[in-house]
Amino acid sequence: MSASQVPAAEVGRGQKARHLAGELRRGIAELRWPGGKLPTEQQLAREQGVSLNTVRRAVDLLVQDGLVYRRQGSGMYIANADTGPLIGVAVPSMTYYFPRIIVGIERELAKHGAQMLLRSTEWNSVEERQAVDGLVNAGAAGLILATEGPNMAGLEDVDVPVVLVERGLEDPNTLHEFVASNHAAGARTALEHLRGLGHTRIGYLERISPHTAPQLRAGLGDVPVLIESRERWTTADADRFLTALLRKKATAVICFADREATLLLNAAIAKGISVPGELSVISYDDEVADLSEIPLTAVSPAKLDVGRLAVETLRARLADPDSPRRQISLVPNLVVRESTGPV
Repeated sequence: MSASQVPAAEVGRGQKARHLAGELRRGIAELRWPGGKLPTEQQLAREQGVSLNTVRRAVDLLVQDGLVYRRQGSGMYIANADTGPLIGVAVPSMTYYFPRIIVGIERELAKHGAQMLLRSTEWNSVEERQAVDGLVNAGAAGLILATEGPNMAGLEDVDVPVVLVERGLEDPNTLHEFVASNHAAGARTALEHLRGLGHTRIGYLERISPHTAPQLRAGLGDVPVLIESRERWTTADADRFLTALLRKKATAVICFADREATLLLNAAIAKGISVPGELSVISYDDEVADLSEIPLTAVSPAKLDVGRLAVETLRARLADPDSPRRQISLVPNLVVRESTGPV
């Protein structure tokens, strides 16, 4: 049976199971069941308002990932819940960009029987410091952090090893260990793709980000920054920015990030501008780029690998505290879709 022939009800059940599996993963990461035993299938069905079949499908997904195992006649248990070190993880967001990094961390820790204690700091520096202290006080043997710039100096006082994720590469003088996407190289990859299609009048639009945007600009060289906005774009903003882009006679644009690129794309379509015929568009992040009306070519950081390598780096530090420090940068991929074409 092809994907198009799968009954809608079956698709809906699959989506519910994946959603519940995600909820259970978060619960495991947050040590919601510190004894290592999950609630019964009947309890989960009642608590989540889903059927027993949905619960079983969700648990099957966790079993496949090695996070959970079933013990006949006894129940469902978190794999390695009582073994391995506790690793603290703090990220600024659980809804954008970082979820796939978290999955990469979680999978690699599970391979080695370690536990993850996860905190989200919501881009708040005060909460970030509290999260770091709380993770250490909870007994974390090491930390994996996406920290803000002002707090990086304070990490010298932390008594456990620290590995940064998606931080550090913007500071050539940092001594911290890190695993980060090389956004300058990602931007250069996008630029070379457009030039290979014959584009010479290329613009760059961005919503300012203290960690990513400066690296993008470094990778773009002499490409003009046509728009920089400190706020999230509105539809009206996208209309104005498109007008500025066309005034410069640009035939292609690199846009940070996906949401902004999608708004710009929609503005172009509304004005009858052909994409990619008259305007090629590349977005950055590849979180939702494929969901646009015209799927967007996008620079796609290797987020799963960032998480996996952060765990490898931390494990190496815990195993040999005197080994040389590691600073790892990964070049993002370019995923080519329908929004770019030749001049």
